[in-house]
Amino acid sequence: MSTLTGKSHIGTFLAGLLLLLFGVLLLLSRAGVVYLNFTRVAAFTVLAAGGFEAVVAFASSNQKRLFWGSLLFLCALLTLLVSYNYVPGSWSRIWPTALIIPGLAFLMLFFSHPREYTLLLIAVLFVVVGWGGLLIQSGDFGFSYGALGTLKVVIPLAVVIAGIYVIWRNFSRNRS
Repeated sequence: MSTLTGKSHIGTFLAGLLLLLFGVLLLLSRAGVVYLNFTRVAAFTVLAAGGFEAVVAFASSNQKRLFWGSLLFLCALLTLLVSYNYVPGSWSRIWPTALIIPGLAFLMLFFSHPREYTLLLIAVLFVVVGWGGLLIQSGDFGFSYGALGTLKVVIPLAVVIAGIYVIWRNFSRNRS
């Protein structure tokens, strides 16, 4: 019989607690006591799981788990912000935020490994482009349609270049 470590105890406990809370909310919804929005429940569940994954990965310096945990947490946070109307649900406002989320995930990776300046560069690229997109969409920048059209080409190219660099970097590390 294998012994359980403290980490697996915490994970198992949290998973059980989430199932218990979800079951109670589901029962209360079926009884008509509360209204249960399943999009929000799923988003809160992913938010909790992603946050837990990010915290555990940050403590253990596991880059892959940290990236995916942060990404899940931030995507669920965006879903909740849209569902509560804190962020307008139009695509013109969401696409810049969708760039900021992986940027923040890369920033978490950089904080985990502060000597990897490439991660910081990619994080800054995503966050600055996303933030600029939010400012453009809100009308805070007086870009002409020509400049906005140019940005619609430059932004995807920057994302593609960042992705190629990350893949190349990962491939070159695995070969050595």
